[in-house]
Amino acid sequence: MKLSTSTLIILALAIGLAGGVAYWEWVGKPQRQEQATRKARLFNFTEKDVTAITIIKPKETLKFERVKPGEWKMVQPQQKPANTAPIAFLLGQMTTAERVQDQDLTIKPEEKAQFGLTTPLAMIQVTLENGNQHRLILGNPDFTGVALYAQIDPPTEATSLSVALVPIDLRNAVDRPLGEWQASPKPEKKPETKSSPKP
Repeated sequence: MKLSTSTLIILALAIGLAGGVAYWEWVGKPQRQEQATRKARLFNFTEKDVTAITIIKPKETLKFERVKPGEWKMVQPQQKPANTAPIAFLLGQMTTAERVQDQDLTIKPEEKAQFGLTTPLAMIQVTLENGNQHRLILGNPDFTGVALYAQIDPPTEATSLSVALVPIDLRNAVDRPLGEWQASPKPEKKPETKSSPKP
């Protein structure tokens, strides 16, 4: 049976359309998901890129410097070896956590106080190996209590500001007593005492 030219054209269009849909689903979809995840993340650097951290809170400022991968030292307020667990938790939150909602809020600079961003809970600044710096400013919890209002790399001067909702775990990451940021002192070895021979 010989197919007419118009039938062949329709058939070719149908095959092309099916191929386009298949490509869109199998190849394009993972790429789109990856782009959406990257956009949803707070930052695009990795934990191993960070060489210095500053945490500015209303009553204290903490500064840490990386000695080598996985090892940190505190340089402010005291010069001491740092406890790596809370630093790893903080960096893990900054590098893997995602925004709680897709759309950031847009506010005027004079509205910052309503979101707790005039006197923030904490301002975290990280320095990367390439010299770039990133800032995260944490404000008040939102009305649900599961997220914080935050500014991610805010501009120094702007007529409008973006405010993101970030996971509440970031508050737990910075709201720690000073002692938890410091490495536990190594126990001193007691000198061995020789037992005197029995008579």
